[in-house]
Amino acid sequence: MRESKGFTLIEILIAVFILGIVLSTVFASYTGTFRIIRETETDAEIYGMARTVLERMARDLEAVASWKGAFTFQAKPYSLGKREFTRLTFRSAAHVAFGEREAPAGIAVIGYGVEEGAEKEGYALFRSDSLRRDPAKEETAAGGFLLCDRIETLTYRFYDDTGKEYETWDAAGGSEAQKKRAPAMVEIRLGLVNEKDREHPHPFMTCVRLPLNQVTP
Repeated sequence: MRESKGFTLIEILIAVFILGIVLSTVFASYTGTFRIIRETETDAEIYGMARTVLERMARDLEAVASWKGAFTFQAKPYSLGKREFTRLTFRSAAHVAFGEREAPAGIAVIGYGVEEGAEKEGYALFRSDSLRRDPAKEETAAGGFLLCDRIETLTYRFYDDTGKEYETWDAAGGSEAQKKRAPAMVEIRLGLVNEKDREHPHPFMTCVRLPLNQVTP
């Protein structure tokens, strides 16, 4: 009678070792692929959000408008935690109506301000838009709509007709170059959270030329 031959312990250990190597290689391949997909989706979301914000701000600034013979344009710095931001307030014809009872067009007071975000990562940018607000009586608008979150930095540079650069702007009480005027150009630098390196946010920048920045006769 022929005796059946089984596997030795060494053969079983070798087979298990080879199987472990194969499974580890397959697992590493799959996890690497999923990681790349997640990073690509995150980057696409960040770039899409930055594009939306800068396009919205450019539309608002390009439509800057005078009111009663003067421009309303104020860039006021303020502290938020350990960060420094600038609250931007100006009149613009780029009014966006969010309700049926609201007038669809008009010269509105538009404001941009950074506040604490709901998420732990970064800050949030809010945009206010009011046809009835008086900046001389109300320093900041109540409420506003969330435009962007995950903000690390947001800075502005303002330029007059001669190309001189300013860190702030005040059409109500600034210098002669600023009095009753809007800047000739605004540079916007936006930094969004970089999950892979928090010390180096994703940088975005645009320059907006304001076509109407002179005092109305």
